[in-house]
Amino acid sequence: MVLTRAMQACKGIGTGVWLVWHGLCGFARTVWTRDPLAEAGLGEAMARFVWGPVVTLIGLAVLTGVIAGVAAGQVLQVYNVPLLIVAALADALMRQILPLVVGVFASGSVSVELASRLGALSLAREVDALEAMGHDPVPRLLGPPIIAVLLASPVHMLIAALSALLGAGIALHLGANLAYHTFTQIALTDQTGHALLIGMGKALLFATIALMVGATVGAKPVRAPAEIGRHAGRAFTTGLLAIFAAASLWAVLA
Repeated sequence: MVLTRAMQACKGIGTGVWLVWHGLCGFARTVWTRDPLAEAGLGEAMARFVWGPVVTLIGLAVLTGVIAGVAAGQVLQVYNVPLLIVAALADALMRQILPLVVGVFASGSVSVELASRLGALSLAREVDALEAMGHDPVPRLLGPPIIAVLLASPVHMLIAALSALLGAGIALHLGANLAYHTFTQIALTDQTGHALLIGMGKALLFATIALMVGATVGAKPVRAPAEIGRHAGRAFTTGLLAIFAAASLWAVLA
């Protein structure tokens, strides 16, 4: 039983890697030939995956910063060492917490979106129609989302970082009477910038995992409309497990 599950997991990882790589390379060739359909698909994917989630992501990041700031403020009231506490708070936000927030957000949007969309296209026989017309469906269907999500990941991480620091600064000012300029002087340092770069790398990895999970689950044939919802739910839970497993492995190896 364990061996079977392990083989299925390896097969799923291989399928996800192949779909993402094939979709990325195939779509790059399509864009190189100035295909208007490919350019239109990329513009739609950029709007959906890059700019569409920004408002929700800002809200999540601000609330995350507030929660972290309240906890840090409680410690600051007991131990009046703002230099250590604020620096540790900023480092933890950039390096550990926010990449997971962005990753979970990607799992809940990217993997579910891909699995649902591919399932709906499979049910409507549009994938078969593309193959009948002599087109490779992978680059056309997966290429635009892949490029958009990979471009969105560092942008989302930067937006989340600024929003979380804003929330944490407000919480520390109101809860621990820490001046805003003191918070910014401690939080906005080269060390925080280095931690942000590491967080961007993590967020990019988590977004790639969400892409692979969504593509792998969505590639399975759909025979009834109810299966689309089941595929979306499976993509979300599988993506979460894979992202947290990757985060744990990163923490152990770092």
